[in-house]
Amino acid sequence: MSDSTQRVRIVWTYTAANGLRKLPKKVRAGLMAKADELEDCDDPKAFHKPLTGPLKGYYRITYSRYRAVYKVFEDEIANGDVLVNITVCFVAAGKREEHSKDDVYKLAEKFVELGLTDIEGD
Repeated sequence: MSDSTQRVRIVWTYTAANGLRKLPKKVRAGLMAKADELEDCDDPKAFHKPLTGPLKGYYRITYSRYRAVYKVFEDEIANGDVLVNITVCFVAAGKREEHSKDDVYKLAEKFVELGLTDIEGD
């Protein structure tokens, strides 16, 4: 019988980290604390709300009117043991402002379209 091990790695893309830095300190700490909870959860895909439309396949964490948008990448290695590496990649962080060009979801859509969601160093 093989053991199953799961590892979760939290990664912030440059654009998401830059957006996070611009947020108020309390909001930044709140979003980061919720992001850190993903390391200990059973399924990062089921932990927060999935998005729809152009951001289908992405998920969000919330703190007041602020959001951080992330995607989950899984790699399974099969050679007797099963090691599931889950990389949670945050692609955007900012304020939810409907009908504004600075809305975090509109920014996330642009980042996805421009290919700015790649994990640096991978």
